[in-house]
Amino acid sequence: MFTFDRDTATIVAVLMCIVATVYMYRELNKTKTEMDNVKGFYGNVMEFLSRPPPPQKPTFRQRVSEPEEENKEVSETQVDDDEDNSSE
Repeated sequence: MFTFDRDTATIVAVLMCIVATVYMYRELNKTKTEMDNVKGFYGNVMEFLSRPPPPQKPTFRQRVSEPEEENKEVSETQVDDDEDNSSE
């Protein structure tokens, strides 16, 4: 029926090596693709984190309220000085 001699064993061993090589080659390509994706993702993360933050613009309330407070202080001081001079 089927004889398992030295030639048959060699052929079976060669076929198993070819199948194992093809399997390992496919797995290596899958792993390479996954690693490229991970490198790309972490590259994007590092690029995002290394950018300086955008400058924050002051809000409208901050722009309006700061000059008014300064003007009030100056006006009060000027009024106080004028009152002191006129009363003397």
